[in-house]
Amino acid sequence: MLIKDKNKQKKDKNIHLKELNSVDRKKRMHPFLWVFSITILVIIVVSFIGAPLIRGLGGSSNELIFGKYGNTEITYAYGTYFSRQLDIMQNQYKSTGSDNYEYETYQIWKGAFDRTVFHTAILHDAKISGLNISDRRIDKALTQYGPYMDNGKFSAALYNATSNADKYANRTIYDEELIQQQYLQDIGDRLIPDAELKFIKDMAATERNFRYIAFPITEYPMNEVITYGKANKSLFRKIDLSRISLKDNEKEATAILNQIIENPAIFEELAQNYSTDFYADKGGDMGQVSYYSLSSDISDSEDIDAVFSLDKGNISKLIKTPYGYSIYRSNSSSQNSDMTNKTEQGIVLDYMLINEKGMIEDYFIALAEVFRTAAKENGFAEATASMNMNFYLTDFFPINYGNSYFLKQVKTVDESKYFDTVATDERFLTSLFSINGNELTKPAIVGNAILVAQMISEKKNTQEDLAYLDSFYPYLLKQIQQIELSSTFTKSDLFVNNFISVFSTKILKN
Repeated sequence: MLIKDKNKQKKDKNIHLKELNSVDRKKRMHPFLWVFSITILVIIVVSFIGAPLIRGLGGSSNELIFGKYGNTEITYAYGTYFSRQLDIMQNQYKSTGSDNYEYETYQIWKGAFDRTVFHTAILHDAKISGLNISDRRIDKALTQYGPYMDNGKFSAALYNATSNADKYANRTIYDEELIQQQYLQDIGDRLIPDAELKFIKDMAATERNFRYIAFPITEYPMNEVITYGKANKSLFRKIDLSRISLKDNEKEATAILNQIIENPAIFEELAQNYSTDFYADKGGDMGQVSYYSLSSDISDSEDIDAVFSLDKGNISKLIKTPYGYSIYRSNSSSQNSDMTNKTEQGIVLDYMLINEKGMIEDYFIALAEVFRTAAKENGFAEATASMNMNFYLTDFFPINYGNSYFLKQVKTVDESKYFDTVATDERFLTSLFSINGNELTKPAIVGNAILVAQMISEKKNTQEDLAYLDSFYPYLLKQIQQIELSSTFTKSDLFVNNFISVFSTKILKN
């Protein structure tokens, strides 16, 4: 081998290794974005490169019309774009090993249909806008990666052996694929202002990791629950009731009430025949009802009191409700809730989590303040241990509000869920990046917990670390733009979607 050839080979190898190192660095720095980008890239490769390949396709020659876009029908038949996409989707699902035939079949056909709609809509728009591909460009594509390749080179013999009909079909396929590529390139090409890219880089430049402690509001002490239940025992009184719910016609409702008063034994029969709620089939039987739960059906507290004062077997007066009229029958006398019963304690806690959430949050905020004071004096870990609790750790992340795809994600390094909503809590996220040194954040309500956090360390990403954003940011913007474009197409008035009906009647039944 000539020396210059060896040098060139060595140079090519070094370039390749440098590219691999760069790719690996991006993968380690931004694993989430790496996976996202690779997923999108696979979709693009399958759609734009896999589709033009000419393969032997089996299947029915019958046409199936799944809808249309504009004046173009979305048709499945042998040799159509739809059938080629179906073939690609089938090959993708071969390795899944799914034993759910109907689900897998749906995913394959739906995926092929969605791609066909996207493709058809683009051709529709391209035609209106006058977008055309030159014969020279189509020739170039056919001779560089078309169906006439043999060992990586264009084969005149394969080309000459192809019928004119197949040559025309191949040319049409490549023409349409090139139109789609050019269309997407045209709408995707836009200059990214330097200030915009700089802003993203500035956000990504500083990363912090934290330790934090969480006080879940669902762990409100049971002794506090019992105290509340006893102090508000009237709310949790119970009674067995039956009900007939009637339409907003006082005359008819009064007539039914009079029938019950004359003959109480026909209550269940009238409930089954006239009641409009879901207790009708059970003869109106509601089972055991709490005082507070009845307030959603009866707006007047005096009427609720009247129902709870009924003796067993007694019938209420006609009660006006937001939905019409109701007639209640007491199947037992009312009784107070048993606060020694764990089930009833749970009922009180559930009530408090909905109706007294502020009270519970205030309790834990006060507890978090006690922790914060102890942590300042004795250290975070020591204060946590003294309260017989655990603290959690986060990964490094920048101030990434909304968990933007462009930046490293806000997440923990363990399986705790309390940090899951931090990325959407601008106030707390800002406080995390406002503290310095060993400072602690003030107790903050984040989701269903009160959090107190302390920064562990801070690191600065170099310009080399952030260089991937120069290409990655515009690239991801294009992918998001394509997702939004697909959504625009499917919501268009030009789109007629009959997929479910055709799939159900023509595909599944076979």
